[in-house]
Amino acid sequence: MAAAVNAPRSGYEVLRRIRGLIGFHRAMGIEVYPRSGGMRRFLEMTDPGTGVPAGQKAKGTTRPGQAADGRTGSAGTLLRALRQEVAACTGCVLAADRLGVVPGRGGRGCRLMVVGDWSAQDGGFAGEILFGPDEDVMLGKMMAAIGLAPEEVYVTNCIKCCPAGGREPDSACAAACFSFVSREIAVLEPPIICAMGDLAAGMLTGRKEPLIRLRGRFTGCRPAASAVVMPTFHPRLLLRNPEMKKAVWSDLQAIRRRLEGKSG
Repeated sequence: MAAAVNAPRSGYEVLRRIRGLIGFHRAMGIEVYPRSGGMRRFLEMTDPGTGVPAGQKAKGTTRPGQAADGRTGSAGTLLRALRQEVAACTGCVLAADRLGVVPGRGGRGCRLMVVGDWSAQDGGFAGEILFGPDEDVMLGKMMAAIGLAPEEVYVTNCIKCCPAGGREPDSACAAACFSFVSREIAVLEPPIICAMGDLAAGMLTGRKEPLIRLRGRFTGCRPAASAVVMPTFHPRLLLRNPEMKKAVWSDLQAIRRRLEGKSG
């Protein structure tokens, strides 16, 4: 199946993918490609868990994450361009009836990036709600508990659309949207990423184990070798199962120790 997804259907599609990749590299300030093994690996970066090259469209969809119009500049400039792409994205079935899009938000020089699944909202839409009304309150308390101010944290989701009618996005939606998350990580270069929930943990680590087995220990981040990922449970799960807060508190304590330069 992976081979079928990766195979281009036309020469036009190949050119479009190349144009999108080059445009993103220009937006990141890359003007020349050195002939090195590291650059080859960067150009061949794939979406963890799917084997689909970053930014490549899922089968039967319009590719998200078109080139950030070739601009170079600061993290703020690049993130603004990325938000515009998110707003215009039609890369998966969610785009047809989504309530809106929710791009990432937070400090550009963040000490910690938090990645969830998607924004779940009922009875209206507000673009500032990242995980959900109650979930955001809980997340704020979590960050404050480990001594992080709002400007030290950047929060985003694997899926930028806010689904209508309580719909749960499928793996094709996640694969189509993952290039946006990869690019946020590339722009911000966070030292630590807290992956909240099964979807974020699986996509950022590239591992298939259940979250209950992944949580509690740092692991590598597939889109960015310099970052480490701490998988843990999502606030949405904690609101339904308060008894699991103790495990998440342990994970957050490990993040705090890492930020303080302590081991263990």
